[in-house]
Amino acid sequence: MSFILEGNDCIPPISGGYLIVYKDSAEITVVSVPSPNYTADRYRDSVSENGDIVEDEDGNEFNISVWSSNVGVDWSVEVDTNDESLKDKIKVEYHANEF
Repeated sequence: MSFILEGNDCIPPISGGYLIVYKDSAEITVVSVPSPNYTADRYRDSVSENGDIVEDEDGNEFNISVWSSNVGVDWSVEVDTNDESLKDKIKVEYHANEF
């Protein structure tokens, strides 16, 4: 079984940031959010992407992608698991760098 969690923030990350994935209250991983290309003339040219694939101690696989652009941040976390209750235990938080 797999499921996807998606989210966004409509404020562009001037200095990047980070995305934290939690299972219950335990941190699974942190993924860096890149700064977008602010010199781009068009939205599609401003997009920067980062991602990671991690596995937790129970064998659940997390495929994490994050995109930043001149209009904000979008993320997707695809979880491959045999635990049907895991979807209710996963939480994703975005934190922009403040400088």
